Amino acid sequence: MIHDLRTWSKVLELMPTAMFVRDALHRWVYVNRMGCEYFGIASADVVGKRDLDLFPPDQAARFAAGDDAVLRGHEVVETEETVADTSGRQRTLLTRKSCIDLDGEPHVLASVTDITELRESEAHVRWLACHDALTGLANRTALFSKLDKAIAQAAGGGKPSVLFYLDLDGFKRVNDTYGHLAGDELLVQFGARLRGAVRAEDTVARIGGDEFALLVEEAEGLDVEALAEHVLLLASEPFDVPAYAALLGTSVGVVPIDIDAVAAGEMARKADSALYEAKKARNRWVLYDDALDAAIAHRREVELALRETLHTGEGFSCHYQPLVRASDGKIVGVEALARWNHPRLGSVPPVQFVAVAEETGLIGPLGEWVLRTACKRIAPMGDLFVAVNVSAVQLRDDRFARVVLGALTEAGLPPERLELEITETAIVNADAATVRLLKQLRRTGVRISLDDFGTGYSSLTLLKDLDVDKVKIDRSFVQMAPTADDSAAIVRAVSNLGAALGLSVVAEGVETEQQLAFLREAGCDELQGYLFSEAVPGEGLERVVGFPAGKPGQSVG
Repeated sequence: MIHDLRTWSKVLELMPTAMFVRDALHRWVYVNRMGCEYFGIASADVVGKRDLDLFPPDQAARFAAGDDAVLRGHEVVETEETVADTSGRQRTLLTRKSCIDLDGEPHVLASVTDITELRESEAHVRWLACHDALTGLANRTALFSKLDKAIAQAAGGGKPSVLFYLDLDGFKRVNDTYGHLAGDELLVQFGARLRGAVRAEDTVARIGGDEFALLVEEAEGLDVEALAEHVLLLASEPFDVPAYAALLGTSVGVVPIDIDAVAAGEMARKADSALYEAKKARNRWVLYDDALDAAIAHRREVELALRETLHTGEGFSCHYQPLVRASDGKIVGVEALARWNHPRLGSVPPVQFVAVAEETGLIGPLGEWVLRTACKRIAPMGDLFVAVNVSAVQLRDDRFARVVLGALTEAGLPPERLELEITETAIVNADAATVRLLKQLRRTGVRISLDDFGTGYSSLTLLKDLDVDKVKIDRSFVQMAPTADDSAAIVRAVSNLGAALGLSVVAEGVETEQQLAFLREAGCDELQGYLFSEAVPGEGLERVVGFPAGKPGQSVG
């Protein structure tokens, strides 16, 4: 055993940590070189001095109390505390003290380890556990924790809360076009806007991707509609991201947390159901009710049945609606329309199963089936062309051009007899890869038709910039054209501009002789609607095509 200071000092001088010795009167007896460097002192400045001479009174008192405990119990004592270093920065120190005997007197031997970085790292890990690293907002874990407390409070008769789920409409376009740095900056800005929209005690969370949540606690008397509308407004204001002023929107699902609320997961599911309903029209908010669950359950049933049908091929069919030349009423082409009859669900409307297919990634195989079926059916029918609707989702598939060309080759159908109908919004929002794909198909002879023109951007000047062969005027304008001046003006303007740009103009939804007369006078090239024929099954197509379609007004099929 070492009992003299001279020998202890030789040992302690070799230690890689700050070490010091104090006597029973709290006087410094020794400090090693590492201790001098760490504390920024010289040994001569401290040896012989008490803690009160070196530290603030409260800190000196804590040091003395720790020394006394070691001297009384002769046990090793570890303490951790935060002190200010010579530059004023807060440091976390771990001090380990033990009692040693020097020349027959008890002394305190202490080692000091700076664990500031360790504690800061641990604090950061704890922070990350309940915060989103990008925006600094709460994350899903923190949200559910707060949600559990809000549910417990409401169940106990306390004040209710309100949960908002939302995501940004059009965010993917910003990410794909301008890169993830721009997307990240947009998310940070939107998170800050949400944080400013509620009280400091309310929870604002980013729960994944472009999805956010607001939990407004103790929300008795909250004007839910006003807050939801305010959130919609916040999302619609331009975002200042690098090289771009982004314009987006949002969809919001709302669920009250009241006395009937159950688990956090169930409340989140309900908010998500309301959000799903809101996204059907976008840039709106929807308050949850029980009817939404029934609708979502039906959608899931449709999805499962659709997957099964795509695997077996049983239940799908193509119907075909003729397009006639306006000048003489001759049928020049048909539009292929998917139909689905399921043994359990019955006849499922296209507007329903196509939407489910787009949302679930099934639109690719469904669209390919329609394309191949339509090409095979029309190939032997003279010079008729076939128009096939194409989803914006399909256009983002790198395989799409190969699928189209493969279907033409397999059916023996010349490319000039195929039209791909694409919505105005899909083309306007198309990225560079989609534009290249459409140009590639046009070079082979496939024609591109702009469907539902006027319902999206309604800008006639877009036509001169779009790489298309034909525009279809939406039925809403066609049916009102004979009686509404604004609709009539739109139909005439599109027809005139189409003629000037060398584009064919089609009017869809023609149902009356009055509409027919107006559309011919306005200069439309082709017409489609129940006035000529409804969509007919493939097996009845020859009968319709062979009908003297120059006699409009007689229903065919």
